[in-house]
Amino acid sequence: MNCTEVQLLLNDVLDGTLPLGQQKSVELHLKDCAACRQELAALRSVLDKASALPVSIDPPRDLWEGIDARLGPQKILAGPFSTRWEPPRSANANPSPEEVVKSMGSSLRIKRSFAAAAALVVGLGCFWFASQSSTPAWRVARLEGTPRVDSEALENTGTIRVGEQLITDDSSRAKITVGAIGQVNVEPNSRLRLLEAKMTNHRLALDRGTIHARIWAPPRLFFVETPSATAIDLGCEYLLTVNEEGASVLHVTSGWVALEHGGRESIVPSGAMCITRPGRGPGTPFEEDAPEKLRRALEQFDFEEGGTSALATVLAEARTADAMTLWNLVFRASMEDRVKVYNRLATLVSEPEGVTCEGVLDGNSRMIAAWQRHLHLDFKEWWRVWQ
Repeated sequence: MNCTEVQLLLNDVLDGTLPLGQQKSVELHLKDCAACRQELAALRSVLDKASALPVSIDPPRDLWEGIDARLGPQKILAGPFSTRWEPPRSANANPSPEEVVKSMGSSLRIKRSFAAAAALVVGLGCFWFASQSSTPAWRVARLEGTPRVDSEALENTGTIRVGEQLITDDSSRAKITVGAIGQVNVEPNSRLRLLEAKMTNHRLALDRGTIHARIWAPPRLFFVETPSATAIDLGCEYLLTVNEEGASVLHVTSGWVALEHGGRESIVPSGAMCITRPGRGPGTPFEEDAPEKLRRALEQFDFEEGGTSALATVLAEARTADAMTLWNLVFRASMEDRVKVYNRLATLVSEPEGVTCEGVLDGNSRMIAAWQRHLHLDFKEWWRVWQ
């Protein structure tokens, strides 16, 4: 097992829920890998500190006024024809690789009043904790080699402040603690800058290289700007790579991530990937195991003016597992091609009862919601509060 695979399983190690075979493989890796042992120790330390917190805390009297001002007007979305289409986030925050597909097929059914109240309680706690813990500087730890903060070599641990940059060469790695809401591992040959370190705006710029972000906060508190799009956390874990030309590849391993640029947005679920290009923004999300011909045709469609010809290849190569990609294309294809995309989707996945192609393309919110539930892309009511 490599470091990325092991670190995705560390939460399960601490919970004692790993199957025996995986447990032995992880133990063998940890025996020889100081970086992963350090990661496990850091997670254990977080749990120990959390267990030591008081059972109840009296918040400041003016807490709600500050939160209300930051939230602004709440917006409830109906589907892709609203100003923002945002599918739900995975109910399981840390699925194992074997559970990724199964997790997309299971969804919580929570009544609106209870769900909104639950979200509000969780959100109040997260905002209060962040307000007590966030600082203008974030902690940085050396994992391998000699990372640098600006021109200063990082010997063990240090800080990165707004305006400073963290640089790794081909033999160094580092870990950033993102305020009180998450961690970012910075891989070799990377350069990033800290742009904001506020309670409601944790923002980095990844100029080049690769990061592995793990965030455990309400959505839209953590942002990573790249030359071709901004990655917006929706409660997730992901890998993001930016090449020298500014193009990027996003791979979501848990939860959901939004990619935005110039009014164009792609919502990428767990187990899916998305490509961005400078000047064009994000492309259409696709499954990590999508056929190579489909991926290449999708790239041509999104970025190379492939049009109807590229779309035809996508439709020919699409599997049932690629229904999420086709659902996106129903609303991205030209008007004359949308019926073709819809019909291919309905061939691969049985059409929900009472839904028609004409109704979906006319923007019928009930039919759109029915399809999203059918594809396990339906909204989770308790996330809507944060929009």
